[in-house]
Amino acid sequence: MKKTIFYLPAIIFTIFYGFAVTAWSIGAVSPIVVIWLSLFFISGFILSRNVYWGGLLGALPAINLIYMGTQETGQIINEMPIGVTILIYYITCGYIVLINNRKGND
Repeated sequence: MKKTIFYLPAIIFTIFYGFAVTAWSIGAVSPIVVIWLSLFFISGFILSRNVYWGGLLGALPAINLIYMGTQETGQIINEMPIGVTILIYYITCGYIVLINNRKGND
């Protein structure tokens, strides 16, 4: 598995939020978004170093998105499907790294 695949959510969300800030003239990004993006990049870095628990850091924003999807705020986009997708992605990445580490140690 290529190591850059671990950075995929970080890249996608950075592009999305960068576009939102510049195109819609929002001007500022919420601090929680900065924390989420940081966790995505840190998770990608840790997973690329073949440490399986790096997926847990990427799962934290996903869990937050799932929780926010259960709250009725009147938003147009429901966050729950995005959170579930990201959670499954990071669990899968962590599992693949774990399996690759066990193959290397046997």
